[in-house]
Amino acid sequence: MLTSIDLFSGCGGMSRGLENAGFQCLAFNEINKSAADSFELNFPDALRFDGDIRTALSNEIIEKEIFPLVKNRNIDLVCGGPPCQGFSGIGHRRSYAMDRKEIPTNHLFYEMIRVIKKIKPNAFLFENVRGILSSKWTEDGNKGEIFRDVWNGFKEIEGYQVQPTLLHGYGFGVPQNRPRIMIMGVKNEIISQNNFNVTEFDETKKATTFQSQLKNNGGLFPIWNGNLAPDIIDVLSDLDFEGWTQEKARHRKKPKTIFQRKMREKLGENWRKHELHDHSFSNHSERVELKFKLMHENDGKIPEEMKTKKFSQKIIPKIWGDKMPSITVTSMPDDYVHYSKPRTLSVREWARLQTFPDHHRFSGKRTTGGMRRAGNPRKGIWDREVPKYTQIGNAVPPMLAEAVGNRISEILNYQSNDGS
Repeated sequence: MLTSIDLFSGCGGMSRGLENAGFQCLAFNEINKSAADSFELNFPDALRFDGDIRTALSNEIIEKEIFPLVKNRNIDLVCGGPPCQGFSGIGHRRSYAMDRKEIPTNHLFYEMIRVIKKIKPNAFLFENVRGILSSKWTEDGNKGEIFRDVWNGFKEIEGYQVQPTLLHGYGFGVPQNRPRIMIMGVKNEIISQNNFNVTEFDETKKATTFQSQLKNNGGLFPIWNGNLAPDIIDVLSDLDFEGWTQEKARHRKKPKTIFQRKMREKLGENWRKHELHDHSFSNHSERVELKFKLMHENDGKIPEEMKTKKFSQKIIPKIWGDKMPSITVTSMPDDYVHYSKPRTLSVREWARLQTFPDHHRFSGKRTTGGMRRAGNPRKGIWDREVPKYTQIGNAVPPMLAEAVGNRISEILNYQSNDGS
């Protein structure tokens, strides 16, 4: 069993996928209590470190509490996705415009680098949104300068071969576009002893080349071949029923597709006894419900008289047809409308789109809004509530994490199987 430490862990998307790839999470750090509670629900044996990583995982605490978890201080993987609200075009747009250098969380990747240098794992994995490739620290800055700083920070960690990549969720069975930037480092001796290929990246080129350089660039990362995303109806159709209640938290339909069976495979053999959590629907007003009905009747278009200043809602397509998946799950539950019903999606349906299995549980509020979710940077209010929809939207899709984890496992187990 390989071992991992999960930083900025959220509700556990990365660790869920890594678990399927043969990793055991030894410890995790998360600043938000609701997200940390969700992680602990699903990984109760992992040591929990709440709060700001600078104090919760100081070098002293790593010495006293992390290293005793394993023999010879040998931890296989440190992974993490530092907060990305300031790099994501959507997240930034929905909060408050300000220079990214002024957003404290945008500098937390340096803390991840500090932890990696202290723990010295066999490998590390950084994850973030695609928007980081073109982001600028200030309005007058240069596109790509943030990613150059991030890349150089990880590249300069002594003792590792390091490579970035751009992966899309649809290439690994996730029913979304879901583009994600990752940076992996593997110890020099593991690379040199086993002749693994590390794909080069030239950060001196224009930022407009970054995406083409990184997309599906192989090397330390898995390669995908085309669209492997299931159709939405194959993802959600077994959840398409009315009358779910917390008192009768059971599935009402038999899983009929490969994807549905995968999501429910750890719930037991008898599908009638499969537990189903977080499947309540929003109580829409008559006007909102009418808007959704008219959208269904008019090829997804919102009638002019019903348009608001709210960000445009879209109907999730039932099937992709000959198109690539066009959606990316966000932190807001009302971004998308159900493919056949005049409603938004339940928490469990949201989780399905992210490929969280049905036995993965979530803690905290169902949703929240306004300043409670976005904070107010202009007034120095950085605290954010992280309800269930937001936890899911911020997560790494487990199926994507599993594919990357399998590749890391292949690299690290190659070394162990060789007798090293």
